[in-house]
Amino acid sequence: MNLSAYIKKTIKCASLVVAAFSISACDPILDNDYGDCTVRYHVRFKYDYNMLGVDAFSTQVESVTLYAFDADGVLCHQLSETCENILTAGGCMEVPFDPAEYHLVTWCHNIGCQTTELPAMECGTSTIDELKCRIGGRTQKTDCTEVCEIGPIFHGEAVNPQAIAGGDELNPTYLVPLMKNTNNVRIILQNLSSEPLNAGDFDFTIVEENGLMNYDNRLLADEPLTYVPFYTGGGSVEYEQAAYRPSPYTEHPIGLQNHHITRQGNEENLNVAIAEFTFGRLMADRNPRLTVTNRLTGDKVLSIPLVDYLKLARSEYVRGMSDQEYLDREDSFAITFFLDEDENWFNAYILINSWRVVLMDVEL
Repeated sequence: MNLSAYIKKTIKCASLVVAAFSISACDPILDNDYGDCTVRYHVRFKYDYNMLGVDAFSTQVESVTLYAFDADGVLCHQLSETCENILTAGGCMEVPFDPAEYHLVTWCHNIGCQTTELPAMECGTSTIDELKCRIGGRTQKTDCTEVCEIGPIFHGEAVNPQAIAGGDELNPTYLVPLMKNTNNVRIILQNLSSEPLNAGDFDFTIVEENGLMNYDNRLLADEPLTYVPFYTGGGSVEYEQAAYRPSPYTEHPIGLQNHHITRQGNEENLNVAIAEFTFGRLMADRNPRLTVTNRLTGDKVLSIPLVDYLKLARSEYVRGMSDQEYLDREDSFAITFFLDEDENWFNAYILINSWRVVLMDVEL
């Protein structure tokens, strides 16, 4: 055998060895220790679209429902899982399809929540336009539809996402970012006088048409909802009149209703009434209205466009955000109104999330 033929034969044998090794390395039947090359796809959910920019998925989300639609908008896959099981599995949901080929939509809510209504969807038949999330728990009254308390609702969407960089090729991971669609709104009425203030003497309502959300998280036409508090209460603290005499130009010890303040000198009581709501998504271009009515007289204590007032606080400390981004990231609002001796709103200023906002040229 000449040298050329020997070299060709050696190369051929080496190629066969490499091919055989490749087959055995990817075939679990031939080699159970090294051979499983099955690609397993994973979806990770992340909720960091909040004021802190910190992923709070593990602490705020309880249950996930994931929908995968094809290019024609037809539902191909639907999976549901608890956050607990997702975290136990390493923080991701394993899915039997390549997420890069689909339009992914996610709705998240509390386990057993009766105030989040999702339609019954059928793979191969249902379309993406049918996927609407509705706030339930509605009570029909004579003159309105009331909603008292709703659980947290999160929305997520990713269209043909790319795998997260740096991941395992056999275990690619795809990200679905989440946005929170529900808010906690805490209304505090503070009496500028030392007279007692009873939360039961007032009716608190917020009216808005935000109870129906599309697959892309847009609000759809819906009936007006009258949100009522899930909690009302009150309290008082003592303060030194000389040190904490209320005026439009001094700060007040708000939020201390559960603390006792001791001062020397003439002491008086600072009295507050509190109402707490859960509320659907706030939109910068809409005008839900907050109204407080004196239940004894029927007179309106205040009636304001809620979003316009919340945007006043945004300009104070998050100037880089748009109005809508601020409303979507912030999910908790505390607004303090001051009442005069006749329990009328002293509308020179209010406190929003501890920021004092002086009211000038604001439409009531």
